[in-house]
Amino acid sequence: MLRFLYIGSLLLKYGFLYLLKRMHLYRFPPDKTIKGFFEEAGGSFIKFGQLLALRVDVLPREYSFEMFDLLDNVKPFSYADVKEIFLEDLGAAPEKIFKDFQKEPFASGSFGQVHAAKLDDDTIVAVKIMRPGIDETVQADFIVVDFVVFLADMFFKISGLNWKDFAEEFKRWTLQELDYQTEAENAEKLRSTLAPNSLIVIPKMYPRISTKRILVQEYIDGYPLTRVLRGMKEGKIDHEGLTKLGINLKKVPHTLTYELLHQYFFSGFFHADLHPGNIILLQNDKVGLIDFGIMGSTLPVNQLSFIRFLEAIGDFNFKESTFYFADVVSDDLKQMIQSAFPASIDQKQVDEFIRILSDHLAQTVETTVRNSLKDLKEMKTDYTVVFMRIMGIAESYKIKLPKEMAIFIKALSTLGLVSKEMDYDFHLQKDFKLFFEIHPEETIPDSLTVRNLKRISRDRALERLNNWLSYLMETRPDIYKLVNSYVSQYNRVDQ
Repeated sequence: MLRFLYIGSLLLKYGFLYLLKRMHLYRFPPDKTIKGFFEEAGGSFIKFGQLLALRVDVLPREYSFEMFDLLDNVKPFSYADVKEIFLEDLGAAPEKIFKDFQKEPFASGSFGQVHAAKLDDDTIVAVKIMRPGIDETVQADFIVVDFVVFLADMFFKISGLNWKDFAEEFKRWTLQELDYQTEAENAEKLRSTLAPNSLIVIPKMYPRISTKRILVQEYIDGYPLTRVLRGMKEGKIDHEGLTKLGINLKKVPHTLTYELLHQYFFSGFFHADLHPGNIILLQNDKVGLIDFGIMGSTLPVNQLSFIRFLEAIGDFNFKESTFYFADVVSDDLKQMIQSAFPASIDQKQVDEFIRILSDHLAQTVETTVRNSLKDLKEMKTDYTVVFMRIMGIAESYKIKLPKEMAIFIKALSTLGLVSKEMDYDFHLQKDFKLFFEIHPEETIPDSLTVRNLKRISRDRALERLNNWLSYLMETRPDIYKLVNSYVSQYNRVDQ
């Protein structure tokens, strides 16, 4: 109850400051004011602010940049709390477990803080400790977030952004980060899949002295990307200065994009939270990754079509990319058509129908993408928003993105936005093209595997088809005419 009252008081406080700002009676920078609310709210609101920081469609770029401080610059909790957690979870104080333990944390985030320590063999490790009472705080925050999102959905609508979906994503990802043992397992799994020549560094975990609330891992000595970007914004460092430190910032986006694609297609397991707070810049073009609470797995879809979808994006071929995208995510549509049509109908005719629909969809998508290119370049929008707009269009065609694939697309979108901060001239789609030049489709696991869809009852399929046609007749007459003219040829009994 106290948590609700506290958040309510903060909403009133910052709502009042907003009114004063509108009346020109309050001069504090608005970007710092918004960040101040999330800092004071703490708990899950820090995580919510992190997600907003990565969405330039919701907040202007300068606001998003200010919110980057929420990624690794949160007020720490006391050493007394740290010691109590160690006594409860490991039965000994930190100084009894480590040869040396720094009582002051060197980083502090939304759910935990990190202390430097030294093992008996002089190995330097990072010790992450979860904030006391964070579980209870998170559950209370979820109720408040649902209420805030309800209001935002009514009064602050944004094209391409569904606040309810945004909140559900926030809650799902938040819960995944409340167990450090799961994070340690994720890190070790990802570390074991790295190629021998990989430029990515993933810290070693120490499960013997780790618990749900304590995570001990190898210390990566480098430069956190959040601090580098903050230094560049404040004029304290530039690309030339980074070069003297042995870091080529413009190479980092290419390294991360290649690695994310490689993880997805070759490992089947990928880091799904590549924001600046989880990226450490190292010398010799290497990049360290930390925080493995949010991971994704490869979806068992038509991999060949998904590969060709990304290749077509790399070639700026909207027509082909839309066809292959439709082929990947239209299993429900294809299952319905195959089951409604007589079994004598050849698969090529079903593919022809998908091609007709995707060609029609491609015309609309091409217009949407071309109209977004300038905003993408100037960072007035991000890849996620453009993709959500496309998905909104695609739903009329009975095309829906599976949740697992949405996680991967979101990871790519976040990486695209972060990469723009490192190199304004970076283009994500060009790196797609380069990746598949290095790894042709026939060399990628499961790319040539054909997935067969299970046939459903013809009565059920016909019912679904007729319901879809009725929906199209009322909402999209242009698509209705196209679909009806095609299915009327085959929607019969072949005697």
